[in-house]
Order: sequence, then C-alpha cells, then structure tokens
Amino acid sequence: MKITFRQVDAFRTVVSTGTVTEAAAMLGISQPAVSRLISDFEAEVGFKLFQRAGRVLVPTEEARLLVEEVRQAVSGMEHIKETAAAISTFGHARLSLVVTPAGASQLAPDLIGSFAAACPRAMTRMEIASSDDAVEWMVSQNYDFGITTAEPANPSFDSIVIQDSDVFCVVPTGHALSQKPMVQARDLAGESFISYMPSSRFRFEIDQFFEAKEIARQMQYETRTTDAICRLVSRGLGVSVVGSGRDFLDTIPGCVALPFAAPLNFRAVLFWSRNKPVSAVGQTFLDLARAGLSDG
Repeated sequence: MKITFRQVDAFRTVVSTGTVTEAAAMLGISQPAVSRLISDFEAEVGFKLFQRAGRVLVPTEEARLLVEEVRQAVSGMEHIKETAAAISTFGHARLSLVVTPAGASQLAPDLIGSFAAACPRAMTRMEIASSDDAVEWMVSQNYDFGITTAEPANPSFDSIVIQDSDVFCVVPTGHALSQKPMVQARDLAGESFISYMPSSRFRFEIDQFFEAKEIARQMQYETRTTDAICRLVSRGLGVSVVGSGRDFLDTIPGCVALPFAAPLNFRAVLFWSRNKPVSAVGQTFLDLARAGLSDG
C-alpha cells in the first residue's frame, strides 16, 4: 500500500469542507486534482470514502473510522514542517526555559528580552510549571534552564541566585492602607487575601509567617502569577504579598505596591543540568544572567 501525504491531506480537507470545490480552494489546487487524489486514496485503502448527498460529500462509516488517524498523521507532518522551518530560519539556535509562576511576570521576560537582543534569530520557548518540583523535573528531561524560588537539592544541577529582593504588599488604589509608608502584618488581619497557588514554595513561606504571628486573613482567592494577583488586587478583590520588582508592580494601574515589614524575601534561582552540555546559545543566556547580577 502506497499512501501519499497529498492523498491524506486531500481526504482530511474534503471531510472538513464537505465539497471538492472548497477543498481545492483551501489546498490551492484544481478540483480535478482533488478528485484524483481522493480516487487514488480509495484505491489504496480498498473502500469507498464518500457518498454524495446533494452537493455535499458525506464520509462513509469506514471513512469516519479512518479520519481521526488521518488528522493525527497530518498534524504530525505539519509539526515536522514547522520544526524544519524553524531550524532553517533560526539556524538551529534554540533555547528552552521553564519557570515557576512567581518568576513568569517580570524576571523571565526580562531575561528573554536581553537574550533576544543578543541572539535575535534564536527561537526561544518559555514554559510555566506549577511548582518548583515540576520545574526541576522538566529541566532534568529536556529544558535548558529553569527558574525556581530555591536552590535545587539535587547535586546533578548547577545554579546561581539571580534575584534576592524584598517583598511588597499590594493593595487597591484608594484602599485604607494605600498611604502607609510601611505595611505591618497586623494591618492585613481580616483582609481578603489573594494568594499564590498552594504548590508555590513562596506561598508556603508567606502562610507560615502569618500563622506564626497568629494573624488570620480571609483566604478567598488563589492564582498562579504575580501579574494575575496584582490584576485581581486592582479590581478591589483583596490585598496580597508578592515577590517582584517595584518597577513592575508600579506599572499595574489600580494597584499600589508598599514596603512590607517582614523577614521575607523573594529569591529566584536559575539552574541547569550538569548531565548535558550547555549549548552556545545557552551559554550566551547564562552569561547574560550573570552579567545582570553584576549590573545589579
């Protein structure tokens, strides 16, 4: 059996459109060419694929059984074409980065921005994982770098601390606390509090701090990223304690960032596997991260 990609693509397109005319337009070939591809495909599979119902072609029961496999095959071929195009366009230069939600709003985008300036033709992929453990697992599999809130305990990783900063209390504009020069933990007693998700190590540290002081908050909202927390705060849904740069927090309208009196800090750690060599573009990214530390 000799089945070609063009036959499969024509079959899938006719199933989707219901007519040879529309399929030909989508594929950019003539109607007779589509009909011929369908006919050749029927000859290869050994059964009829369509029945005519007026002006529409209706897939046979056998065709319905086949179409899902065909869609997966076409999707796989399209992915191969896209990958080949990316390799051709970017010259094999690819960087993959996975971060926890706390670092996804500003830190990782800032690093990627610096990397893009240095390697404008490189293809960059940023994934957001739900927890520090998930980030570590993904880096151990196939990602170049990870950013978490604590240094990995696994000795198979190298790491550097790329951020160690104060935390801030964020409140809605006009909130009773918005004019305070410094927010104390007791100021948040009884307040509706917007938290990071329970899988966040930073969330765990914040909760421990309030529990040690026996200060109860209304734990009403949870979300993943610092940006999402601040957007909810700006809508008056509550207050929060976040880890991010003050310059980023000040860009969110309706949200006021205030110093928070607590022995808490926000750490971000860049790490990579010792078990695989760092690529040329990976080394550039690492050098930029280190240069950012010396600049700070």
